[in-house]
Amino acid sequence: MRMTRRAMTGLAALPLLSTAPAAARQTVVWPTHVTESPFGPGERAKAAIREAADRAAFYPHAEEDRLIARIAGANGVAPDQVAITSGALEVLSIVSLLWTAGGVQVAPALTYDTHVRYALRNGAQARRVAMRPDQGIDLDAVSAAAADRKLTYLCNPNNPTGLLADRTALRDACIRAARSGPVLVDEAFIDMVEDPAAESVVDLVRDGHDVVVVGTFSKAYGLAGLRIGYVIGQVARIQAIRGVLTTSHNGPGLAAAAVSYRDMDYLGAANMATRRGREGLYRVLDENRIAHLPSVGSYVWIDLGPDAAGILARLSAAGTPLRQFGDAHPQWARVAVREPAAMAAFAANLPVALAG
Repeated sequence: MRMTRRAMTGLAALPLLSTAPAAARQTVVWPTHVTESPFGPGERAKAAIREAADRAAFYPHAEEDRLIARIAGANGVAPDQVAITSGALEVLSIVSLLWTAGGVQVAPALTYDTHVRYALRNGAQARRVAMRPDQGIDLDAVSAAAADRKLTYLCNPNNPTGLLADRTALRDACIRAARSGPVLVDEAFIDMVEDPAAESVVDLVRDGHDVVVVGTFSKAYGLAGLRIGYVIGQVARIQAIRGVLTTSHNGPGLAAAAVSYRDMDYLGAANMATRRGREGLYRVLDENRIAHLPSVGSYVWIDLGPDAAGILARLSAAGTPLRQFGDAHPQWARVAVREPAAMAAFAANLPVALAG
């Protein structure tokens, strides 16, 4: 991602949610298990939120149309190929439940799966595909033909590993899987990578494949509290999605998202700060001899070893909890790249937790 002079200047000025040192605060619990942006929205987004507050008495149809047009134009699709959602999780959950009737959803064994578990709780079925030895997604296995497949889910960059799929292999897998049903590609962290336009599979939508791209303003754009996401797909798929969503979303969130989308100055500064935070986290992990995967997201997947349960309990008690993903990788956990004080607290707590 190219850095403009304005973005470089903006790096130092990015607001942080909290900059107080952990030692100066009592009973602090840092959210090192949650992938929220520590920077919050950019200045243009904040101004849009303030202006939208003056229109709070009115339904935000114009704001939604404006955001749809912004996303459609940036991705080279028609407005009727875009729908706005309450974050990414809403549409992932609804589609996972409704589009798997009479069959299964195929998904990697190690990936973001809150929506998969939601669907399972409500009677849907899923089949999880084992990861490669390097914990990358086995795209060949995911895309292999399955008579009962109704839906395929892929996350890129994958969460929690932080790994970015090979562009060609990902596109080939999506095309093969889409022959037997729609493919949901979760790109929640795509705007944190070096070249989002090249890594996104929106081009498959433009080429007519049955691929539905899911995005959100909760991660790179620092708007998690406003709950705005989007989907891009074929017209018939988007119509089906719109048919099961609520009629409108919150005006300030829509207004902030419209000015934030592909704001390269803000993204450049925020992403550079995230990369610096990631590199600092790598150093802490290396100093403590903790194996980890290289990440392109705002989180790092780490191997805590055979005493992982004890280490995690001690980290949580010290105020820096981490998140695990299922039972398949009991030694591993995800640590979010957060504000400097949170990272300092994790760095201080880790050696103590390792020592038991």
